[in-house]
Amino acid sequence: MGYEINKMTIGAGNQVHGVLAVNKPSGITSHDVVNIVRKKYNTRKVGHAGALDPFARGVLIVLIGRYTKLSDQLMGGDKEYKCKILLGLETDTLDTEGKIIKSQDVSAKEINEKISNGALAGIERGYDQQVPVFSSVKVEGQKLRILAHKSERYEIDGDAVIFYMNDDRKKRVVLPRKKVQFEKFEIGEKKEIRASEVERYLKGKKNFDGKTRLVELDLTVGCSKGTYIRQLAKDIGELLEVPAMLIELERSRVGQITLAECISINDLK
Repeated sequence: MGYEINKMTIGAGNQVHGVLAVNKPSGITSHDVVNIVRKKYNTRKVGHAGALDPFARGVLIVLIGRYTKLSDQLMGGDKEYKCKILLGLETDTLDTEGKIIKSQDVSAKEINEKISNGALAGIERGYDQQVPVFSSVKVEGQKLRILAHKSERYEIDGDAVIFYMNDDRKKRVVLPRKKVQFEKFEIGEKKEIRASEVERYLKGKKNFDGKTRLVELDLTVGCSKGTYIRQLAKDIGELLEVPAMLIELERSRVGQITLAECISINDLK
């Protein structure tokens, strides 16, 4: 089924059909964008090809009318992300939405030395990635993130997660793994900061010493379908022997569709 990005057509019954490339801003959900499109074109037949978390921004493909059938095809392509990883802090969700569970003093010199000595070589070539706990992956018929929200806390135990439920029950679930590959893995700036400088990302979370040194690591990756960038941040931290989390994420490409082709939310409205 052929299509042109951002070109709408009218079919039988005045039904609108098209494929929109939208530059989703941070702070809204992918479903919020879908609702804007539904209202604009007065149709319920709208979906997207690969959600972005609320704190993330960038390329979101919105499908309208008969093009909703292309969802699996468009989601199957490789993607490119530009991200900022914070070394020295970690939340339970591995991003800015969760609560801080680990903190550690980190220096840029230490990180530079470890990277120069090949600490990330194994990941750069691709690896078997464990699915993050806060994800929509279903295990035993239940979404992991739903189990995580229902539990009081959880612990990672090798290839499994143990959920401690509110009624004193424990539920152990094996976390799936998937081979992920990178066509691009570019480490950018490594900037040493104080923990007090990142409070703007963490929505008032302050259960850490503001004088702790942290490192912001810029990374650009071109990756295969199904790669979790939040989990990649954690796995990079483990190789560098520090807590780690994702604080900024921009999806710059989906398949051959880039940010340059995207329309803004304001233009869409």
